[in-house]
Amino acid sequence: MTKKILTCFLASLSIFFSSCASSNDPNYAWLMSLVAGSTAVQAPSGPTDFGIDINDETAPVDFVFDTTRTITVNVQVIDPVAPVNGSMVQVTVPSAVPGAASNKSVFKAYTNQSGEVTGSFTIDGDTKTVHLSVEAYGKFYEADISIVTVSKVDRRISIGFTATVQQIIDTDGDGVQDFEDVFPNDPSRASSIRVPAEDYYTTSYEDLFPKQGDADFNDYVIRSYFEEDLNKAGEVVRVRGYFTHVAKGAGYNHTLRFGLPGASVASYSLLRYAADGTTLEENLSGTPTSISDLEILGNSSTTISKSNASKTDTVFVKGKTAKLEVILSAPISKLALGPAPYDTFIRVLNTGKDIHAAGKYFDAEGKDIYRDSTGFPWVLLVPGNFQWPYEATDIRNSYPTFKTWYESLGTTNTDWFRTPNTSEVFPATP
Repeated sequence: MTKKILTCFLASLSIFFSSCASSNDPNYAWLMSLVAGSTAVQAPSGPTDFGIDINDETAPVDFVFDTTRTITVNVQVIDPVAPVNGSMVQVTVPSAVPGAASNKSVFKAYTNQSGEVTGSFTIDGDTKTVHLSVEAYGKFYEADISIVTVSKVDRRISIGFTATVQQIIDTDGDGVQDFEDVFPNDPSRASSIRVPAEDYYTTSYEDLFPKQGDADFNDYVIRSYFEEDLNKAGEVVRVRGYFTHVAKGAGYNHTLRFGLPGASVASYSLLRYAADGTTLEENLSGTPTSISDLEILGNSSTTISKSNASKTDTVFVKGKTAKLEVILSAPISKLALGPAPYDTFIRVLNTGKDIHAAGKYFDAEGKDIYRDSTGFPWVLLVPGNFQWPYEATDIRNSYPTFKTWYESLGTTNTDWFRTPNTSEVFPATP
């Protein structure tokens, strides 16, 4: 078994080695804590540890009725000698669930030979703050970032100390130490991110496309969440999706479809379960080179037993579920892949029409195919336990601040979905 031994010195202090000579010295204790398997102690700190150059960006984003935001990341770490290879860069958000871990990871990657990390993360639209943590030689730069108007986190971190890494325990040889590596025996994977960070997304579809619907957004409703396995650079190498049918307020029937635009695929596996969530009904797999139209759940007349949209029957009963895993044949950046739920759409069996989220497909003139003449979409994605409107109830009546939100192009009332008119929404439970 190998060990990681760090010879540490502050760039500005030539006598640092002698200061670490005593086992009672905090610098000595910190150095010894970096030996693999030891209990970590707080690293020595000082005013010259980190110098920060902040170039965060604010840019307008096309409004497509998004209740989530995708933020790009560029972080570079440089020590007094050279760029730092292998520094961990992580972004977390506060947990909203009582008793849960205080922070949930939304981004994690390790710097390359140029000391850089690039990528993106997705957060709920009403998230106000994220936390950035950058590790270098056992010390941490920590910062809370107000994210309300930020479109890109761009920071250059100059550290006033350095270290020579002689050996580390890295079983799979991917450059990430075993104690940090979620997959220590798989060189293609180093970490895993859940999207959303907790709970799930509720996606609601109107099914009369290309005609305008009645805006009750209950014709077909699913809950879903995803897991992305990432390599050292933060690129996606594997995707898992979990889907549950929760409402069918329409007379039409549908199937749930899925695509991973731009991703090169090695294989997939798909498990379909009965409404109890445990009885396996189908076990499917395939080896396509891409996925653009994979059926996740079958005919909606068979995947849920009741509408879950009626004012006269408000007992909530979940429908069938599916679990999908896609293994990619080549890593893809999170920016290139796009945010979850990627391209999750429905096919209306009665009309033969596919219905996608806005902002994904455009005609020859550049017009968004999936926004009607008034700019309204046929699909809404909402974080958490979104309670959709009752049948034939316009969402503007069910959510008093929804209209203000979209008329402001998403700049105000970003938490509109958390304050329903409870008499006008179906009381779906988590």
